[in-house]
Amino acid sequence: MRTLVVSGYGVKMSVEKGSVVLKTREGASCVPLSEVDCVLVTTSGVSVTSKAIRYFTKLGVMLVFLDSRGMPAAVLHHPFTTRTVSTRRAQYEALYNGKAEEVVKIVAASKLGNQAGFVRRIRRELGIGELAEVERKILELADSISKVKGKTLSELRSEVVSVEATSARHYWSAIASILPRDLGFEGRDQDGCDAVNCALNYGYGMLYSVVWKYLSIHGLDPYAGFLHVDRSGKPVLTFDVVEVFRVPAVDLPVVRALRQGVKLEVRNCLLGRESRAKVSSVVLRAMREKYSAYGEVKDLEEWVSSFSSALASYLRGESQVRPLVFRW
Repeated sequence: MRTLVVSGYGVKMSVEKGSVVLKTREGASCVPLSEVDCVLVTTSGVSVTSKAIRYFTKLGVMLVFLDSRGMPAAVLHHPFTTRTVSTRRAQYEALYNGKAEEVVKIVAASKLGNQAGFVRRIRRELGIGELAEVERKILELADSISKVKGKTLSELRSEVVSVEATSARHYWSAIASILPRDLGFEGRDQDGCDAVNCALNYGYGMLYSVVWKYLSIHGLDPYAGFLHVDRSGKPVLTFDVVEVFRVPAVDLPVVRALRQGVKLEVRNCLLGRESRAKVSSVVLRAMREKYSAYGEVKDLEEWVSSFSSALASYLRGESQVRPLVFRW
């Protein structure tokens, strides 16, 4: 997906002669509509014409407004992203035919497998032999999930959440050990005010937008999840699928940037405007990086689309879906 990031104050966005036009006091810039799949508005103070919105929806360009934490505040796309109801019917039926339980295990195994893979990559690149034990523990936890049988969806969710929490302690301890100490990162805390946790929060918010788009394209309901419990107004299937891609899309590029000396400013537990732009840049770049799995090589965003398609196909009973663990 080719993403146009729009930020700043007093920016006016319109569509003229087949191009997105961005006007500020300093001047104007143009980007051909043919080169844009998504417009990401990361700050307040940006105005969009109704003509631009009509063009975006007509051409399948998703318009996303992020809040100060990077979460989608609004997502605009064509009202008919799919003209078939078979996928959504199958998605809802999965709660009663056993497929929901399989999806939960696939999502969790994917997440933990990629956590172990990233730890393995760190161990090899930095020569930290003791991380082999962390990798082993996470892989054992991932394997334990795949062997769970005879559980109701509620029981399985509880068990998976417990296993994920144990894995997270090992994983984030390993991440903390390789980050500069002056960053003050002691572990993953969604409400943490240090630069690392704020950057991770913002990056995950951006990932939600990408996953949301592809779930909708492939006919799935972003609001009807399996691992995360349904909550009114929460796109919990989006939360589910985000788990598969957290590590390569956000954890790796954010950790890499901070280790390379990228400085982030935090005010009132939120990233400053320039820092949001830095995190946006590294996450968007990560979505274009190539990853290998199942004997195929695709960029990360293509894998988001592929996994969403495979999930929809599995729910319809047309094929199987496997944990997506990349070669690290």
